[in-house]
Amino acid sequence: MFRTRLSLAFAALVALVFVQAGFVYWGANRVNDYAQHSRLASDILSELLELSANKQRLRVWASQRLMNAEASVEVRDQLVTRIQSSAAKLKGLARRDHALWIEFSAREDTPIPPDVPKLVAVTDLLDQNITAVQSRLMRLTPMDHGADFAAVWHELNEVFDMAGGRDLRELVNGAIERQRVVVPEARAATERGLDALRRQAIGMAVTMLAVAAALALHLNRRLKQPLDQLLIGTQALQAGELGHRMAIGSRDEFERVAESFNQMAAELQQHRKAADEARHRLEAAVQDRTAELRVAHDALQRVDQRRRQLFADLGHELRTPATAIRGEAEIALRGQDKPPEEYKQSLARIVGGVGQLTGVIDDLMLVARAEVDQLVMQPHELDLLVLLGEVVEQAEALGQPQGVRVLLAPGHAPHGPPPTELPVHADAERLRRAVMIVLDNAVRYSRPGGEVRLGWQVSPQDVALLVSDEGIGIDADELPLVFERFTRGRRARAYRADGTGIGLSIAQTIIAAHQGSIHIDSRVDHGTQVRMVLPLSQRAPQTLSEGLPA
Repeated sequence: MFRTRLSLAFAALVALVFVQAGFVYWGANRVNDYAQHSRLASDILSELLELSANKQRLRVWASQRLMNAEASVEVRDQLVTRIQSSAAKLKGLARRDHALWIEFSAREDTPIPPDVPKLVAVTDLLDQNITAVQSRLMRLTPMDHGADFAAVWHELNEVFDMAGGRDLRELVNGAIERQRVVVPEARAATERGLDALRRQAIGMAVTMLAVAAALALHLNRRLKQPLDQLLIGTQALQAGELGHRMAIGSRDEFERVAESFNQMAAELQQHRKAADEARHRLEAAVQDRTAELRVAHDALQRVDQRRRQLFADLGHELRTPATAIRGEAEIALRGQDKPPEEYKQSLARIVGGVGQLTGVIDDLMLVARAEVDQLVMQPHELDLLVLLGEVVEQAEALGQPQGVRVLLAPGHAPHGPPPTELPVHADAERLRRAVMIVLDNAVRYSRPGGEVRLGWQVSPQDVALLVSDEGIGIDADELPLVFERFTRGRRARAYRADGTGIGLSIAQTIIAAHQGSIHIDSRVDHGTQVRMVLPLSQRAPQTLSEGLPA
C-alpha cells in the first residue's frame, strides 16, 4: 500500500536525522572539551607568568627595603594583593582543568597526565607560601650599617622559595615550562577535533541527501501518474464534462480516491439533471406569477387612482357646504330677529362642528396631496425660536381646559450662552402645524395637572425639537405603527374617544418635506417624547448649544 511505503520513507528520514544529530552532538562535546582544555591551559600559563613576575617584583621591593631605599608600604600591599589574586585564579583554573581531565578520561578511557594533579598540589603550596611571605614582609625593617645583609637576604629567599619543605620556585618554573608545551598541544587537539567533526557532518549530510533524493525519486514516480489522472478529472468536471470517469485498478489508496471521484461525478451529473428540470419548472412558474402580478399591479393602480380621486372629491365637495353652514351660523349669531341665548348656543355648536369638519377635510386634502407629490411648500428664512414661542402660546390655550401646562424650556448651552436665534429655511405655516399636531397630542393624552415641555437641541448641522409629556404613554408593540394613517392605539382609544389617527402622519409628511425626520420614544404611564430634527440654515451658529425639556 502506498501509505505504508510513505510511512517507511519518512521513518527512514527521521532515523537518519537522529543518527546525524547523535554524531554531531558527540563530536561537538568532544571538540568543546578540547577547546576548554586549550583555554584553561592558556589561562593557567598566563596566571603562572603573572604570579612569577609579581613575586620577583616583591623580592626587589624587599631588597630595597633592607637597603633603606625608597620602598613604600603601598607598593608592597599592591604586589601582595596581585599575588593573592593570581594564586586564587590559578587554583580555580587548575581544579577546573583537573575535573575536565577526569571527565574526558572516563569518556575516552585515557589516563590523566601526571602534571595535572601536580599543578593542583602546587596551588595549595602557593597559599602557604604567600601567607608566609606576607607575614615576613610585614616585619621587615631597614638594616643598619655593618649588619649581616647576606644572612637576612638568605632568610628572605628561603621564605620566598620554600613551602612545605619543597622548592616552590622550581615547582612554578617547571609548571610554566609544562604549560608552554601543553598549550600548543591542546590547540592542535582542538583543531583535529574540529576537522573530524566537519568530516562527520559532511559525510552524514551527503548520506542523508542521497537517501532523501532516492526516496523523492521513488515517491515522485509513484505519485505522478495517479495525480495526473486526478488533475485531468478535476479539469474535466470544471469544464462541465460530468460524464468523465477515472480508471480503477491500482489497488491502493489512489484506487479509493478514483472510486470516490467517480461517485461524486455521478452524483453531480444527477444533481445537474435535477437542477435543469427544476430551473425549467421555476422559469415557467415565474412567468405565470409575473403575469399574475402584472394584472394585480394594474388593478391596484386603478384602485389607488380611484382612492386618490375620492380624497380630492371629498375635499372639494365637503369644503363648500361646510363653509356655507359656518357662514350662516355666524350670521345667525350676529342677528337680532331670533331668541337670544338658546339660539346663540345652538349656532355656536354648529360653528364648532363645522370648524372641526373643515379641519378634517384639510387633513384629508394634505394627505391626498402628499400621496401624489403635490404638497406645495413655500419655504423662507425664519427664526425657529420665534415660531416656537408662538406655538407654545397657542398650545397653552389648548391645555387650559384640561389643566395641562405647556412650557418652553430652552435650558442653557453647555459651552456658553444659548443662541438668540435659530435660523431655518422652512414653510412657517406648515412647520407650525406639524409642531401644533405634536403638542395637541401631548396635551390630549396628558393627565390633569400635568406638564408638556417644548425644548430644542442644536448641533452644527441641524436642530432637534423635543416635545415631552407625562401622559399615558404608548404600548411598545404599537410604537412602530404610530405614523400609519387612521391608526390609534389601545390606550389612546380608551383615554379619549375622539380623534382620527392621521395627525402624526401629517406631521411626518411635513417634517419629511423639510428634509427632516421625526422619532417617538414612549414609556407606558411615564410619558412620551417626540423628536423632530430639521436642518439649520447656512447662517446658523456653529457653537453647540442645547435646550432640553427638564
